[in-house]
Amino acid sequence: MGRDRGDGRDRGDGRDRGDHQGDPEDVRLHPAIRFPSGGSLSDDVHRQLLSRRIVLVHGPLDNASAAETAATLMTLDASGDDRVVLRLMAADASIDLGLMLMDVMAVLGVPVDVTAGGRIAGGAVGILVAGRHRVLAPHARLHLREPDGTVAGRAVEIERALAAQAAQRDRFFARVAECSGRPQGVVEEDWRASRFLEPSDAVSLGYADEVEEAGGRRAGGAAGA
Repeated sequence: MGRDRGDGRDRGDGRDRGDHQGDPEDVRLHPAIRFPSGGSLSDDVHRQLLSRRIVLVHGPLDNASAAETAATLMTLDASGDDRVVLRLMAADASIDLGLMLMDVMAVLGVPVDVTAGGRIAGGAVGILVAGRHRVLAPHARLHLREPDGTVAGRAVEIERALAAQAAQRDRFFARVAECSGRPQGVVEEDWRASRFLEPSDAVSLGYADEVEEAGGRRAGGAAGA
């Protein structure tokens, strides 16, 4: 059971965005974009992407890159009413960072469409599922896993840290369940099993809306199960 994203999101800020959200059919993966050696984008390519309201998340997210992504999304929100396209490329994140970006996406005044390619793991799966319209590359895979975390300190400090982690975990799975349209208990079972999802499975389970096939064709699926 999927969500109806046809009319976008109303943030209650008084701005009418009905004419500016863009057609979900315009979401493209743009395979022609090239990555410079070393895994970082040149300033020129980065500017070109931002001029098209595209935000790229590539590789593992740490505190600095997650904060930069959040700031970029908020800047684009303040600079115009058109939708933003968030591109996840082999992205991985902790539950905390994934939830932080999901929260940012939820309060923006513009819709955020998400496309994903490569292996998307951990909290980055939450970022994907929180998008208004979610498109997967044909060879993308989702890894439903909780990143390993360590807790150190005195007994009382460990107890408090574990309680905080449990609360964040519950919030994360509640949001994933809401966005995917599946019961939270079922979502948690899948994550405990560290499941890998092929694109068609991700669509049927509500993590994505469609798969972009060769030649730019789209393959949708019935969300649910």
